Amino acid sequence: MRSAPPPSPFPPNSAPRSSDASQRPGQRAASATHLPAWAYQATTLVSLVVGATAIVRGTSAIGSIKDSDLTNFFLKSASYILQGDPWHMYAVRGSGLTSAYPNYNPPLSIFLMAPLLALAKLLGFAANYGQVITFVALPFILLAPALAYLVVRAIRYLYPDAPETLRFLAFALVALGPLTWQTYATWYHVEQPLMLCFLVAAVLLLQQRREGLAGVLAGLAFLSRTTALIPLIALGVLLLTERQWRPFLKFGGVSAAIAAVGVAPFFVFDRADATYSFLTWRSSAAIGSNSIWTLFASSNPGGIRHLIDSAARRLDMYSVIVVVAIIAFLAVRRLGVSAYGREAWAVLAMATLAVPMLSKTNWPYYYLEPFIFILIWEFASMHDRRAGVWRWPLLSVSYVAVTATLSQYIGLRSVGALDRVSVGVLEFGAMLCFIVAVWLRMQARKVAPGGDGAAGGGSGGGLRAAAQLAVGGMNMDVFGSPPAEPTGAAENMGAPDATSRRWRTPQPPAAPPSADRQSGWQTNARPLAPAAPPDSGAPLTYPPLYGPGETGAPPPAFQAPGAGGEMRANRWGAPRPSDGANLPPPALPTDAPYADDRTPRRADRRRATFEDSPYDGYTGAGQGGQWPDARGAQPPASRAPQPSTPAPIWPADPRSGPSGAPQPAVPVSPVAPEQSPRRPRQAPEELWPSQ
Repeated sequence: MRSAPPPSPFPPNSAPRSSDASQRPGQRAASATHLPAWAYQATTLVSLVVGATAIVRGTSAIGSIKDSDLTNFFLKSASYILQGDPWHMYAVRGSGLTSAYPNYNPPLSIFLMAPLLALAKLLGFAANYGQVITFVALPFILLAPALAYLVVRAIRYLYPDAPETLRFLAFALVALGPLTWQTYATWYHVEQPLMLCFLVAAVLLLQQRREGLAGVLAGLAFLSRTTALIPLIALGVLLLTERQWRPFLKFGGVSAAIAAVGVAPFFVFDRADATYSFLTWRSSAAIGSNSIWTLFASSNPGGIRHLIDSAARRLDMYSVIVVVAIIAFLAVRRLGVSAYGREAWAVLAMATLAVPMLSKTNWPYYYLEPFIFILIWEFASMHDRRAGVWRWPLLSVSYVAVTATLSQYIGLRSVGALDRVSVGVLEFGAMLCFIVAVWLRMQARKVAPGGDGAAGGGSGGGLRAAAQLAVGGMNMDVFGSPPAEPTGAAENMGAPDATSRRWRTPQPPAAPPSADRQSGWQTNARPLAPAAPPDSGAPLTYPPLYGPGETGAPPPAFQAPGAGGEMRANRWGAPRPSDGANLPPPALPTDAPYADDRTPRRADRRRATFEDSPYDGYTGAGQGGQWPDARGAQPPASRAPQPSTPAPIWPADPRSGPSGAPQPAVPVSPVAPEQSPRRPRQAPEELWPSQ
């Protein structure tokens, strides 16, 4: 008889409500908070209105061609395409203080701007720079909600049970965030959201083992913006350190081929300008007033400071690549990070943070790229961190706050040497702090699989599953009242678990059905030999199917507790749903070695002993082949010398041997297994089939 369930650990009025018991086994747990179906559409519409307003209002600050990279470089190169000479677009140089600056952005975004520029001239929207910028930049604002959508897709892939509110918050932070729209409205680098869309999609496809398509998108990301190379290097180092040779060759080879096809024609037709734009200009550019390299900058034409300045100008990108490679290598070796795991996004976040940290010239729109990867990784991994600071979106919110403040003045002209050094050290320290915080969060303790905050998301499903597993023997749900009282043979089947979408593991009964059997599921096994010797004259009989105190009626069908449906046992003893009536199990076969059709478990059988085994490994005599043996024992009647070919352990018919002749009965010793005076010299063969 079942004992009363233990009391709930929660007060009567504070126990969390659970809808699991009322759900069907295949039904998914409902989210705690539901958003209306139009929430994403409304947010997208608002983001487009905000973007259009920001672009139109931002053009009021454009007084000359040098005030925007869009007019100073990109639209000049797009004019070469409209003139039918696209391969010389990198002959463009800047204006004013940037007269030596080339257009060092890859060509994909410029080819997309060319038809928009032609349409603006055709419709008469080229009277001033503001009209041209507005007409060309407006179609690119669609990339902002597209990027937000890809961020949500990445979070759902990494965390399938992410709460709906968490996904919507991530969407809103990208679609309406200040870091997204300052890229458009202030600096007009419309190619950056395009690059991020390609890059996020490439990483998603790579983790889905679609390396070929991922390589295509990675190559397009590089053709959109050169800073895509840094996170791609981090991915390559992850694959190489894990010795994923085939994915590395496929992913890296395809992406390199796409990039080569897009850039090679410019080196063929205009090698001097292409080489200057992509290879040599970066090392000769002056150190800006907002980076850590300002410590080594010097305006003196000679001396040791000039040599240090010349060396520092050439080291920024190399230092970024080295730092990123070291971070990725250590992440695999020390933290076990995989390119196909969730923590790979943290490595990409640190890689993109290294660009504004170590670049010799920083601009506010650099901050968008790290934010996207920090947001994806943190929102997809908050649920598996133990309770504490890492269970909150600390990095994402603090990063937006810090970088939005830095963006207000980091792009302005400095007022002196001390100002340049202060801003450079501050910017370097801020990015370094975020890299360290990401690394520390990667090492934070995580909950066990299925534990608190795991698969259950924000509704506590994972904690509920762990609690049910821990108290499975008591058949008690610690988050509410005990389940409905089961009936019949399903007495210890428990209640359906909606979190795992299956029934809980069957539990053994509280007491054995009979005294001569071990606890566990009843098997009612027949002996392997007849109960009476064949020469006694008595008919061959078998013991009753059920032991003392047991009922001879077949067990009833399984009843699903609390679900209202019928449950029957399948051939392995596990319950299965049935839409039919509460039918009894099939009739028991008369010649089967067991009383029911459920395969017995290995834990149900007794330990085989010398007295239990019909063939114990002896050759028919004692030591030296003579009886009595060294201990003076005589062979019992049932241990007479056996033929050279012993009877099989599991005959097709338990009443006959290989030749069809009845076998002698094997008396069962009343001595308990642990008190058996003799042990077989050879372990008996398996009397039970393995699972």
